[in-house]
Amino acid sequence: MSADSRSFSRNWSRLNLSLAPIVALIAILCASIFIFAKTYAAQGKRRHSVTPSPRPPDWDKLTQEATDLLSNYIRINTTDPPGDELPAAKMLREKFLADGIPATIWESSPGRAILAARLRGVGRHTKSIILLSHMDVVPANPKEWQVPPFSGTVKNGEIWGRGALDDKGPAVVELMAMLAIKRMGVLLDRDILFLATAGEEVGGAAGAGWVLEHKPDLYSDAGYLLNEGGGILVQKSGKLYTVSVSEKTPLWLRLTATGPAGHAAVPPAETAVTRLIAALDRLDTFRTPIRVINPVRDYFHSLAMLGDAPDQFSDLAVALRKDPAFARNFVAVPGQNAQVRDTITPTVLHGSDKTNAIPSSAYAEVDCRLLPGTDKKEFLATIHKVIADKSIKVDVLLNFPPASSPQKSLLMNAIRIVAQRFDKAPAVPRLLDGFTDSHYFREKGIVAYGFIPLEVTPAEMHEVHGINERIAVKNLKGGIQRMVDLLEIIGGREGQ
Repeated sequence: MSADSRSFSRNWSRLNLSLAPIVALIAILCASIFIFAKTYAAQGKRRHSVTPSPRPPDWDKLTQEATDLLSNYIRINTTDPPGDELPAAKMLREKFLADGIPATIWESSPGRAILAARLRGVGRHTKSIILLSHMDVVPANPKEWQVPPFSGTVKNGEIWGRGALDDKGPAVVELMAMLAIKRMGVLLDRDILFLATAGEEVGGAAGAGWVLEHKPDLYSDAGYLLNEGGGILVQKSGKLYTVSVSEKTPLWLRLTATGPAGHAAVPPAETAVTRLIAALDRLDTFRTPIRVINPVRDYFHSLAMLGDAPDQFSDLAVALRKDPAFARNFVAVPGQNAQVRDTITPTVLHGSDKTNAIPSSAYAEVDCRLLPGTDKKEFLATIHKVIADKSIKVDVLLNFPPASSPQKSLLMNAIRIVAQRFDKAPAVPRLLDGFTDSHYFREKGIVAYGFIPLEVTPAEMHEVHGINERIAVKNLKGGIQRMVDLLEIIGGREGQ
């Protein structure tokens, strides 16, 4: 081997030795990149599997759970007054917490509770939807019922008790629909806020009114609200989804008459009691004008299209104006009369505490309900004119401004889709002749509809605030199914 060859060999060996660490480093880097790539791919698969296809619920199991919940809810006596909704709120809170949904309770005063629970969605700029209900109920006389009104008895496929329809049954439909969506793994584009309030049966100041005044951050992102006030009317020829977009405004009055006190054995020509009776008699014979507003027109037109009503319902305003015989028959039905008139109903009378004593004062309370568009001041002026006794004092006990929601919205479209999908039925706006807590939220610009997807017959409507109030288990199941579908549609995650 030549000297040059030996020199080249020595240099090449030195080069190999100097390159060895670099080659090893490159090998390590390549191996690291390979391992990272495999790990990233695995993580990507795991991330993709975080949002699996929704798991369909076991509807029978869910219905049994709802039945047990409603039965227990009814057993908690929340008769208002006094209400005492706190135990009910605690029970509902535990139900949400068990499924990992945050829930909070506030008390507007000792024992008067408000519960809020929020199921988060993924939409950052999409307005939330409120599911509203109230925990208090009206009184029930056990002697008039077939079963104890606060027993929550389940018999013949029905859940019995005060609140089954108003408003504990609807609350269970809302709550169980939220749990179903959570358990299915569906992520909506908007939050769902469950809100159960106190005191609705006596005006709502202790519940919804308190929330709007003291917890504005709770509902600041809300755009829509579902509440009692409408549902699925079951007629002979089919079903009609009725959606309350407006309500009559309460104007509760107290009429106080005064006169000489004395012994009933020697009565004067007029007393506070006789003066009050005369004023009430004049109010009783007075008839307010007939007026048909748009939701009422549309509702009765839909009844005519179903075939369960006279042809005159297709254009109610014209028929009431031009057909006197039809008009007399129409307003003879109390529920129909209340849809087209301001009403005046004496409900409370108080005079002497003794039969043989003439009181110096007597009073009556009168429940007036005003159609949207009726001017309160003009109506009060009419009341004074009809009474025709300047000595009788008239005080306003309850009143709030009229408020309505638009008949067209994303939520109304969603209700119409559900109506077609489940029952091939129309969905129409209506006027509620009572009032609910919806007015508080309408005044804040929130689109509020009275609609809970439960079926109700005309006969069952009389059970609300009546005797033997109950709801079929099958109806409860259908309500939850429809509510889940409705929330998925309005939440933009249908078919996720």
